[in-house]
Amino acid sequence: MTAFKLAYLNLTRRLVPTSIAILAIAISVACAGVLLRLNILADSRFSSMGKGGDAIVGAKSGGIDILLGALNAEGKYPGFLPYRLYETLKAETTIHFEDGAQAKPSAIRAIIPFLYFAKYENFRVVATDSSFITRPVPADSLTFASGSWAENPNEVVLGSAVARLQNLKVGDQIYAKAWLGDKIFTSQNLSLKVSGILNPSQSSWDRTLFSNLATAQSILATTNLGPSSIWGPAVLNYFLIYLQPPGFDSLSALINSRTVGQAILVQEESHKLAELAGTSEDLALFVTVLILALGGLSVASMLITRFEAMSLQLAVLRALGYKKIEIGRWLLWEGFLMGAIACLIGLTLDGLSFPLIRGLLGDSLPSPEVVSSPLWYSSPIWIIAMLATMLSIFVPLYRVYHQDVHNSLKA
Repeated sequence: MTAFKLAYLNLTRRLVPTSIAILAIAISVACAGVLLRLNILADSRFSSMGKGGDAIVGAKSGGIDILLGALNAEGKYPGFLPYRLYETLKAETTIHFEDGAQAKPSAIRAIIPFLYFAKYENFRVVATDSSFITRPVPADSLTFASGSWAENPNEVVLGSAVARLQNLKVGDQIYAKAWLGDKIFTSQNLSLKVSGILNPSQSSWDRTLFSNLATAQSILATTNLGPSSIWGPAVLNYFLIYLQPPGFDSLSALINSRTVGQAILVQEESHKLAELAGTSEDLALFVTVLILALGGLSVASMLITRFEAMSLQLAVLRALGYKKIEIGRWLLWEGFLMGAIACLIGLTLDGLSFPLIRGLLGDSLPSPEVVSSPLWYSSPIWIIAMLATMLSIFVPLYRVYHQDVHNSLKA
């Protein structure tokens, strides 16, 4: 009888303990796989933020919220800022306040308008101008793979990922849905012509569409913004600002103290976010490793106990003429079959449960259209589970090679 057949017969003869052992391995594989994929997603969430200058001005909501809303295209719809403030900062003219105070912004190298106004599939559409493409810092500038900037109304430029995923090219017509916040309802649909496609930037800009302010104004002018905007349709969400150093102190003193806006320093908030995200990711990775280690040790203990209980059976086989190497092959086959079946069940559970868990976490993870997390990301878990199962065989295997057959049979 071959080693494989011996392993198969022993597994099926002890069906209940075999099923329990396989289920234990499968649950460990599924839990560790889900946690590993979630950890990879959490790490990718902040690793591809777009470049947005030295400072960002947004409606008061918190520094990290402004950073992620402007440069990572995530979170709820941001608040509005008056367009006139943008014009004043851009022209560097003196601002007069109701209490008689006045201030003149200075040290601004460039200021870029930024307004979300529509969605295409699950991708956000931003209204801006050509200054978004050509920046004062060449490394931050974007380049075209084909076409050119959306100069005319109802034209749009696609990020590289949008064009690739939706199979679009210059000249195609797309249909977007107006989006100005969850509390502002509009049924308007936009027909947009693709005027250009950007080269990959390995950032959130690859997953964004860009149009001009005139296109956004056509939506704003016919939408009742209500209490969301006391300035009517003359609004923006963010100003992306490049500064002359050291210009942030005067900008923040003006914006934070005298306006409804909040100025943040990109580098400072990015550092805070990295510390916060790094702590969460380290904890998630630790929990993943801990679950896998506990599962592996439990399974190893179960398998060792299982094979220890077979000492008499092994002695009988030795007495019948089976060589040590043949029994060793049988044990290895049994461990391999249990590990392989458990991994198949585990990866099936992983594949079925991961979308549900990802959906429950909502905005804390990137959407599937933005960042995918295929099942094969869990492959290190499968390898480790197989190794743990196979290694657990070596204890009884060692006993086989040092077993006194006569004493075992007498006992």
